[in-house]
Amino acid sequence: MVASLPLVLFPFCLIAAALSDARRFIIPNELCAALVVGFGLAAYLVGMDLATFGSHVLTAVVVLAVGFGLFCINVFGAGDGKLLAAIALWFGWPGFMTCIVIVALIGGALSLAICYARAATRRFPAISARFKPLATLAATQELKCPYGIAICIGTLLTVQSSPLFEPLIAQIL
Repeated sequence: MVASLPLVLFPFCLIAAALSDARRFIIPNELCAALVVGFGLAAYLVGMDLATFGSHVLTAVVVLAVGFGLFCINVFGAGDGKLLAAIALWFGWPGFMTCIVIVALIGGALSLAICYARAATRRFPAISARFKPLATLAATQELKCPYGIAICIGTLLTVQSSPLFEPLIAQIL
């Protein structure tokens, strides 16, 4: 039953990160740290060899570096980069490529939807008066997007690409 802990922790942390990002535009460091610890437990439980473990860590380091670069040029939030790096640990290379492509597609759709919602609530104030989250969105001057939502959805849609989940599920069954 210990094998079920990482399987519960992973989606819980992703959903909590998405909700936090949607509410406050912040992804707590504790959620990213929990994902890293959960990966360590999952790797131990499935008996991951050192070379594969190193590959997963290297993938996460590269993703963290790219995320930091995107943060420096104000494309990404720091929490988004850290969350993606923690997710990259779970997927490794090349499994993370599937995940990041889906995340990018969902993120683009989310960004367009937010832009259209922002424009609609400014053009039709009666809409934003009825729905408080839209009023908050319309009042935001920056073009911020809670990308944690896209990261969560894209990751959960591609979770089968992670080499950890099948062995963990097999241990439970």
